[in-house]
Amino acid sequence: MSALRELQMRFTNALFGSFALPDVDVPDRLDIYRNNLREGFIKALAIGFPVIEKLVGVEFFRRLALDFLIAHPSRSGDLHPIGAPFARFLQARFANTEYAYFADVAALEWAHQQVLIAADAQPIALDALAAVNPADYENLRFELHPAAALVRSAFPIIRIWQANQPDASADDQIDLAADGDNVLVLRAADWIELHSLPAGDFAALEALAAGASLGAALECALSADATFDLGIALRRFLSLGLLVRLHLPAASSEDAS
Repeated sequence: MSALRELQMRFTNALFGSFALPDVDVPDRLDIYRNNLREGFIKALAIGFPVIEKLVGVEFFRRLALDFLIAHPSRSGDLHPIGAPFARFLQARFANTEYAYFADVAALEWAHQQVLIAADAQPIALDALAAVNPADYENLRFELHPAAALVRSAFPIIRIWQANQPDASADDQIDLAADGDNVLVLRAADWIELHSLPAGDFAALEALAAGASLGAALECALSADATFDLGIALRRFLSLGLLVRLHLPAASSEDAS
């Protein structure tokens, strides 16, 4: 390793607090850089996770953010992506505690952030299915809108999120033992919508998002809810603009002809 590269790597490590550079007065010469790095990181994380910050308090959030910075330092000049592993970090931190719900709330906030900046796409219309041979429906594959995300939780995270918005009532009490939420986070024309979906709908969308065929998605949905109605669910998905492309494997069309 060249002397310059080694010096640069040691300087970077010093900023993150790993060790000090020889012959450098760390408090006088590096503290300003280290402080700027930390404060910028904390601020960016707080912007992405305001509900978590409110739930834990500003001071504890700062400590969480610094621990998170050590575990997951930014690899880019753009600080937006730093929030991607935050829910997993909180899950490990608060697993098997009364604060286990923090991880799911963070997952919802991250989904909100990602949906907000996602690309746009043209949803398919209901009549697009009319052009498909019914014998091929089972093999259809759909793509979900880029500005849609799915978050599953054992906790009522929609109510938790709503109760911690700036305009929420201060006396809103939430029972953490209440039914959990299967959340569809969806960007509408002027805002982000949070939909609590039935178990069957959510299971079907999860399968479709993972690339499963419509037939496989139906099996997943029926496993989650024996009363699931595929026709009703598809109309609901299409009315929400959730499905943007449909694909039919070539072999399926040939076999059906």
